[in-house]
Amino acid sequence: MTDLAAKRDTYVIPHHPVRELLTGSVASIALTFIVVLAVGLIWVGPKFLSFGNISIMGSFLIVPLIVGAFAGFALLSGVVDLSIGSMVGFSSALFALFLTLGWDPWAAAPVTLIACLGFGGINAIAIVGFGAEAIAATLGMLVALRGITWVLLGPQGSIFSFNPGLFALVNQSVFGLPLFFLLAVVLTLLTSLLVAKSRLGRHVQAVGGDDRAAARAGISVKRVRVIALLLSAFGGGLGGIVFAGQLGSAARATGVGLEFQVYAALMIGGYSILRGGVGNPIGGALGLLAVAGVSNILDLRAISPYYVNIIVGLLLLAAVLLDRFRGGDAYE
Repeated sequence: MTDLAAKRDTYVIPHHPVRELLTGSVASIALTFIVVLAVGLIWVGPKFLSFGNISIMGSFLIVPLIVGAFAGFALLSGVVDLSIGSMVGFSSALFALFLTLGWDPWAAAPVTLIACLGFGGINAIAIVGFGAEAIAATLGMLVALRGITWVLLGPQGSIFSFNPGLFALVNQSVFGLPLFFLLAVVLTLLTSLLVAKSRLGRHVQAVGGDDRAAARAGISVKRVRVIALLLSAFGGGLGGIVFAGQLGSAARATGVGLEFQVYAALMIGGYSILRGGVGNPIGGALGLLAVAGVSNILDLRAISPYYVNIIVGLLLLAAVLLDRFRGGDAYE
């Protein structure tokens, strides 16, 4: 009886091609994305995949794609950075303020990014240096950055910073699609290669998967998590600069709720908040595209956009269940 019980306890579910197809971090969202495309073509028609419609969706996805590509590094390292939305708002406000003071955009952008990296460094000191809980520390940073943003924007709550050259650049189209949307897609592919093929990417995944095993293997867990948090802050800063250039202004509402939009899409795309070391930037981008596709379908069919929240919630629940099926607490 003891031997039988031991065999049952050590039984491992064998790998199966169908199971891997349905539960793989990228494969599952790829299937979801294909379903969204099929529903759009059937319900809306060819207009759904027209250049004009894709261009509209692409212009709204530029900032989330940029932020998601970099925020994924924090998730992969086992850290949830809730301050990314406020980082976008702070970055857009600071960049817009510099433009109103007569700064050249190419000078204002690096200074703004350095400021964002500074706040990312504060996150890293709190979480890595002092061992604070990531959610609590970055939630505090979220509130602090939102307050700083309001101070920068002044009593009117917005800054008009229209720069003709910058506006033309950010809103430029290539082959009927927004240039910066295509650049965001290229950025996603590059970060995916970085995660899959580079030493840094392997170290980030190792630290998120099992930080003790990573430390025994000679990987500096603290250094990797600091880099991941700085990359997350950099992505938020870059997204804010693009946002300000795209709209020609900054406002209090900029970036509000973006962290939930991005993280919901990343989880739908195969990332995990339950554990690190799981996910791929391509899957996260497909998650954002799938959610945007659902929203666009409802918009074209003149259906209340509030149903998007219901659908995203169901997709998120499905993603959590798939993550548990893949072994969501395997590293805990």
